[in-house]
Amino acid sequence: MIFKVLLAVIYLLAGGSKIFNLYLLKVTILAYYSFLPELLALLIAIVFPWVEILAGLSLILNWKTKFSSGLLFLLSLFFFIQVILNYSNILPYGCGCFGFSGPEKITFYHVARDFSIMLLAGFVCLREWKK
Repeated sequence: MIFKVLLAVIYLLAGGSKIFNLYLLKVTILAYYSFLPELLALLIAIVFPWVEILAGLSLILNWKTKFSSGLLFLLSLFFFIQVILNYSNILPYGCGCFGFSGPEKITFYHVARDFSIMLLAGFVCLREWKK
């Protein structure tokens, strides 16, 4: 139960830190994927924070936890891969994971943090699907 709540809080904080900064999230997405059209980056910026928030709420409210934990595991895996692919790159507003700052280099800290979140999400997902 504690791991499920911890994962939910992580994603509620992550989504909440992005929800009111759509422009910065769009710019950060474009820093990761310069080939994306701006309109698609904006659409992702609008949708992703809500997905994170709703999946986190689903875990806390104990509603459809199999699917929300699976979704959060897949998101965690996706974010982990993106951090690895962008290792040592400098992003203009930070990695965008938990808000935005000035220019930030993706370091081992980001890799370790995202790996830990991915492990937590995988553990929660496995427990939920075993019920």
